[in-house]
Amino acid sequence: MYFAGQQTHSSRQSWLLRGACLALFMLLSACGFALRGVTPMPFDSLYVGIPDNTQFGADVRRSLRAASPNTKLVDSPKEAQAILQQVADTRTLREVSLNAQGRVEEYELGINYTFRLIDNKGRALIPDTTLSIFREMPYDDQVVQAKQGQIDTLYKAMQRDLVTRVLRRMTAPDVRRAFENAEERGENGEIPLYDPTAPQPQRTPTPWQTPSTTDPAILR
Repeated sequence: MYFAGQQTHSSRQSWLLRGACLALFMLLSACGFALRGVTPMPFDSLYVGIPDNTQFGADVRRSLRAASPNTKLVDSPKEAQAILQQVADTRTLREVSLNAQGRVEEYELGINYTFRLIDNKGRALIPDTTLSIFREMPYDDQVVQAKQGQIDTLYKAMQRDLVTRVLRRMTAPDVRRAFENAEERGENGEIPLYDPTAPQPQRTPTPWQTPSTTDPAILR
């Protein structure tokens, strides 16, 4: 049941709310605020030199397509305006603490990933950059199988974090400036040059092995 003037008052509140939202949006826009989501890269085509048969390679490609849908991912560096090159991808496993019996209680897992982004003439848009991620994990040698699964799960989470960091670096404003000014910077000798057709390492990092205090191959 409506009383006289109630509907008019409600309509007035609705219009005031819409006006306030519009004013807030315009204020945020004027301050340079942008909603997260699509972040177009300045180049029209990109070659990703990361094995596409790995989860990491697949996640990188999926994130790039979502962030910059107008950038085509091509199958050859010769077709690309920009090339993402994988330089190194290593894992580390380090003892953090021991118990009174000298048994390992905690390990530190690490990923050190090095990449670069160049244009089709080999000019660096992002010079060699290493991203490192470390996570600590409690360990009990009485339940090795369960801990092996925990290592794999933790590594996958670290890898997802790595994808986010690579994407954030590639979509940064300075990359757009570097691409737009590559010709001038190249003539001035300000940027390193790389071979855009150089074969990229197709190695997939070996799976984590069961932690051992006597195996130096998995310790750093």
